[in-house]
Amino acid sequence: MAFWGDYHTHTTYSRKGDKLHAKGSVMQNAEAAAAVGLKELAITDHGFKHVYGVESEDAFYKLTEDCVKAERETGVKIYAGLEHNLDPRSGKSKDISPFIEYLPSVADKLQIVQGGYHALVGTPTVASNIRFWTRNVLFKFLPKKKIIEQNTIAYKRLIDEYPIDFIGHLNRGILADAVEVAKYAHERGVYIELNGRHKSLSENEIKEMVKAGVEFICNSDAHNPNDVGKMTLGEKYIQECGIPYELIANWERLPEFRSNNFKAARQSKNNGAVNNGD
Repeated sequence: MAFWGDYHTHTTYSRKGDKLHAKGSVMQNAEAAAAVGLKELAITDHGFKHVYGVESEDAFYKLTEDCVKAERETGVKIYAGLEHNLDPRSGKSKDISPFIEYLPSVADKLQIVQGGYHALVGTPTVASNIRFWTRNVLFKFLPKKKIIEQNTIAYKRLIDEYPIDFIGHLNRGILADAVEVAKYAHERGVYIELNGRHKSLSENEIKEMVKAGVEFICNSDAHNPNDVGKMTLGEKYIQECGIPYELIANWERLPEFRSNNFKAARQSKNNGAVNNGD
């Protein structure tokens, strides 16, 4: 019994100039995935506006080319994506997009779409950047109902307005009603991630999600090829919270992500395998 896919991994495309946020190339992640028996892998380096994000559209196109080559050489189906950044201010103002840098020019190249909150995101001015991250840093310790409500709305808008396949590390560094968000996501075919590196949900929250039939996706969030396929915290959640394996979308099966981009990419890969006689 095993996980069949890992859909949240990083490579050296997550960087700031010469300073790398993750170690290992696309090929090295793919080789690691093949070594542990994964059938599918996603490369989801940080979005363009993240401090350690993919540096340009051209860099992302190069990433997609690397994915094609690595898939051909390893036999693992590899999806090219980005880890987009949620803008919690969108829960307060309809004029603010839930995604900070979802670019129409690369949208059709995204084979998998995920998003989550990150504090290290560059906004146009220093003042706006401070406002962006302090609202959640401060209220992590002094929670207020209004902030939680606004953040919950932001997550829901993210689900409604973009073809998001799963929410990464829900509530990491941010305060929202995680159970309400998870139920809302489940009703719309969006998975909730059990992140292999970051604990962002309480046991009580997970147990309430399980009662509601929420489906989860376990991912490594690997920043090193050696960690690809390692779902350490996710497996701990499963055991300690009594999550039935039938609610884990990548346990002994392949997840059915909702975005048309992902569906088209998987169909294309499956047709290629058939045409090659595999």
